[in-house]
Parts: sequence; C-alpha cells; structure tokens
Amino acid sequence: MKKFYLFVSILLMGVSTIQAQLTDVVTGLDNPSRLFLNGTDLYYSTASEIFKIDITENSPTPVSVIGGLNGTVGMAMEGNTLYFSEFNAGKISKIDITDPTPTAEVVISGLNTPGNLLLDGNTMYYSDPNDNFVAKFDVTDPNPSPVVVATSNFNFNPSGLAMLGNILYMGQGQANRVSMVDVTSGNTQPTDVVVGVNRPLGIRVVGNNLFIAEYIGNKISTKALSNGSSTAEEIVSGISSPTDIEIVGNTLFILEKGANKISKITIPLGVNDLSAKSIHLFPNPATSFIQVSNLQDPQPFTIYAIDGSKVATGMIQPNERINIENLSAGAYVFTVSGASTKFIKN
Repeated sequence: MKKFYLFVSILLMGVSTIQAQLTDVVTGLDNPSRLFLNGTDLYYSTASEIFKIDITENSPTPVSVIGGLNGTVGMAMEGNTLYFSEFNAGKISKIDITDPTPTAEVVISGLNTPGNLLLDGNTMYYSDPNDNFVAKFDVTDPNPSPVVVATSNFNFNPSGLAMLGNILYMGQGQANRVSMVDVTSGNTQPTDVVVGVNRPLGIRVVGNNLFIAEYIGNKISTKALSNGSSTAEEIVSGISSPTDIEIVGNTLFILEKGANKISKITIPLGVNDLSAKSIHLFPNPATSFIQVSNLQDPQPFTIYAIDGSKVATGMIQPNERINIENLSAGAYVFTVSGASTKFIKN
C-alpha cells in the first residue's frame, strides 16, 4: 500500500477577520457533513452518499462517488482507496475510486458511532463521540482490533481530527475546546490546546497553524501552535454552521452545513516559495518514507536513481508521506517544483 506524508510549511502573516468576499463553490447540497481533499478533487459526504467536485472548475458539478450509505461522516484516502465511516451502521468501509460502479468493502464493523477519520500510513484513527474516545487500527489487518489512543471523562465528545508528527489534535464539540495527545506516549488523557471555541467540529493543521471550524460560532478561527496561548483568533465570520474546512494554498474551502453549500475565501497566508530555496527532506538517510517540510500545494514529484534513471513519480498532497520502502538502498535525487535534492535510502 502506498503511503504518503508531507508537512506543509505555511506561516500565518497576520491574524484578523478577513473582509474578502466569500464565494460560493457549489450550492443546493443535501445536508452535507464533511470534506476531504484529494488533489483537485474535493469530496463531501451526506447522510447517504459521497460526492466529489473538481475545484479547478469555475462552476463544478457534483459527481456521485457512492450511494446507499448509512450516516456517512468521515473520509480518508490512500492511493485510489477511499475510506469512509458510516455513523449509523457502526462501520468503516472502503472503495476503489477508479471503479466506475464501486462496491463498498467493510474494513471494520461492530463499532458504535464512528465519526471522523484520519489515515497516517497504515494507521486509521477514528473518533466516536458517543463512546467518548478516539481509537486506531491497522487498515492492512484482515481482522483489525481498535486501540483507544485518547479518552476523557470530561465531556470528551471528539469530532474533527488532525495530526502533526506524533501529535493528534481533536476537536471536542460539546466541551468547546481542541485537545491533543502524543500517540506514541501511551497516555490517553488529552491536553487542552484551545479553549473557548464554539463547538469546533472541523479542524486542520497547516504548518504551524491550527484552523478551526466553529459550528455554533459561525466562524473560522486559528491559533499558531508555537503560541502558548490557549485562545484562538477569528479569521472568517458570517458563515452558516461550518462543519469542516480544507485548505489549498491560500484558499480556504468551507462546508457551510446551515446553508447547504461549500464556499471559499482567500486567507492571508505567506507561502514559502519552494523553487527559490532548497528542499528540506527528512529523515535523511531514510528507511521507509521521506517528508518534505517546505511545500504547501499539491505538486508532481519525481525520484531519480543516481544514474539518472527515473524510479518513481507521483503527486504530492499536503499532509502526506512518500513511501520509499520499495527502493533499493543507495543515493537518489528527489525533484519537485523545479527544485532538487539528494537523499539516501538505507
């Protein structure tokens, strides 16, 4: 299974409520729930169906990906495999998106109310707001058994998930906070990152910044993770019950559940120009994967052997990692967006 993980390096230039005009991307949706971006395809879930739109089109038309579902909420993707949770059916399933008439295959069942999903390599994290925990399992295991990674007796109610390194961030919808755990520590008690937000359902981490969709607050807020403050600052207001967000470059896509639409707005992000500086790959040397620290948009990449032969190509997506397990030990050149660097595969 192909694995990707890429850190986006985007620095917030100034935090203030954006006065720019919100633009409708697609309207007239049927009670949409969550967003998931894969390249230029923006997927959104409804109670019984998953759709996608092409964000490069001026007036995109939703295309049905799969229907007949039972309370669809979260989505995650690995290669051509789309995973999705069915809240009311207590299961997580998958399909091949290249199949024009896909049939859902159950990955794990017998869950209570699985909500949002986050895939890190082969590890799937899912939130269950009624069981009050976040758990993980291995998607390659034919008989997966969930392991709890975060839980709390304090009105936990986990919703949106995001990850940076080993730190898993979780929106707590009813507790009006965003918390975190180190998934390698064995400690399942979350630590507060942001408090005082108004039902944070969707969260994203981009570079050093945490973005939060406040469902009751009707706004998007943000916090620099390097900032020790536990408060978030509003950057977009006047939206209708946002449940989720996605970010491409300096464009913020917002799922406005209250208005049954997806909108977008330009946010004041300072983007590092990758072509003007060297690529930073890590770890280097590497064994199973490499990460890129200073890329913020989806970009095509190429890996060359030291003799100049092309050994791998693909599209790097934000917040993913590049699997190099199949490469032989030796030196390689990694090229993206006009810049190149050498790395060693152990």
